[in-house]
Amino acid sequence: MRLLRQPVFLAVAFTHFIVDALNSQVGLLLAAFSLSLGLRNTTVGLIATVYALTGSLSQPLFGWLADHYGRRWAVAGGTLWMGVFFALVAVTPGYWPIAFLFLGALGSGAFHPSGAAQAVQAGQEYMAGRAATAASIFFLFGQGGLTLGPAIGGALLDQLGRAGGLALALPAVPIAAYAAWHLSAVRSPPAPVIQQNEASAPERVDVVTLILLIVLTGLPAWAQNVTATFGPKFFQDQGLTPTIYGLIMAAFMGGSAVGGVMGGVLGDRWGQRRTITIMLALSILPFYFFPLARGLWVYPLAAVAGLFNGAPHSILITMAQKLMPGRMSLASGLILGFTFGLGALGTYVSGLAADQFGLTAALQINAAVLLTALVLSLALRREGAAAQTASATGD
Repeated sequence: MRLLRQPVFLAVAFTHFIVDALNSQVGLLLAAFSLSLGLRNTTVGLIATVYALTGSLSQPLFGWLADHYGRRWAVAGGTLWMGVFFALVAVTPGYWPIAFLFLGALGSGAFHPSGAAQAVQAGQEYMAGRAATAASIFFLFGQGGLTLGPAIGGALLDQLGRAGGLALALPAVPIAAYAAWHLSAVRSPPAPVIQQNEASAPERVDVVTLILLIVLTGLPAWAQNVTATFGPKFFQDQGLTPTIYGLIMAAFMGGSAVGGVMGGVLGDRWGQRRTITIMLALSILPFYFFPLARGLWVYPLAAVAGLFNGAPHSILITMAQKLMPGRMSLASGLILGFTFGLGALGTYVSGLAADQFGLTAALQINAAVLLTALVLSLALRREGAAAQTASATGD
C-alpha cells in the first residue's frame, strides 16, 4: 500500500501507537492504585474522568494552535511530554503518580488533533477518494497500542510492579525524535480551498450535524472507556491476575482495532451512514453479555464487542473534518476532544453506578449507551442527506 511507504504518515502512525499504548495503562494502573491506596470505584472513575478530560478538552486548543503554527511540535512534542510523565508515574511513590498522570494526558491532547489531520491529509494525497480508509489505518496504529499495551503492561505489572511502566514510557523518546525529523519538512497547512475560490462566501459549519457527530463518536467512546477503566477492576475482583485481565483487555482493544479498519473500508465502499448504523446495532448484545461471560467465552465476546464498537470511529472523524475544510486540526480537536470528554463523563457515571449496583451492572449500561447511539444515527442519516443536497446546490 502506497500510504504505508510515506515517511510522514508512518511518523504520525508510530507516534499514535506509543501514545495510545501509554493511554492503555491507565486502567491497569488504577486497578493497582485501588489496592495500594484503597481507592473506591467512584474514586477510580473520578481519576479516569479527570485524566480523560485533561487530554480531551485541551484538544481543540492544540488543534487551533497546530493549524496556525504547524503540526510538528504537537505530534513530536506531545509524544515526548507523555513519555516523560508516564516514566515519572512508574517511579514516584504515594499520590504523586496520579498528578503525573493528569500532566501526561496533555501530551495525548496535543498529539491527537495534529496526528489525525496529518494522517488524513496524507491519505488525500496518496489514497484519493478514500479518506475514511486512510483515517482507519492511522487509528489502527493507535488501537494497536491500546491492544498490545494492556497485554504488555499487565505482564510487566505482574513481574516488576509499577516500575515496569518504564519499558513502555522510554520508547516514546526515539519515536518522538523520528516524528520530529520527518515532519520537519511539513509546514503550516495550506489555506482552505473554499476561502481561495469563494472569498466572498464565508465558510459555514453545519452545527447540528457537527453536534450529532460529536455525540455519535462520544457514546461508543463512553462504552470503550468504561470497559478499559473498569474491566481490569472487574476481573481483579474475580481473582484474576494482571496478566489474564490484560489479555482480556487486549482482546477487546484488538477487536476495536480490526473494527476501525473494517468500518473505514465499508464506509468508503458501502456508504458511511449505513455502516455506522449497522455496526452500532451489532455492538449492543456483545456489550450486554460481556460481563456475564466466564472462562474462555470472555475472550471472543470482548473481541466482538470491540470490533463493532470501533467500526464507526474513523468514518465519523472524516465526516467532521469535511464540515471544516482548511481547519482539519481544529475539526479533529473538536470532535476528538468533546467525544473523549463524553467518554470521560461516562466513566465517572459508571463509577457511581458501580458503587451502587455493582460492576456487572455498570458494564452492562454500555449496551443502553450504544442503543442510544443507534437511535441517534438514524437522525444523522437524515441530516447527512440534507447536507449533501445543500452541498450539491452550492456547487
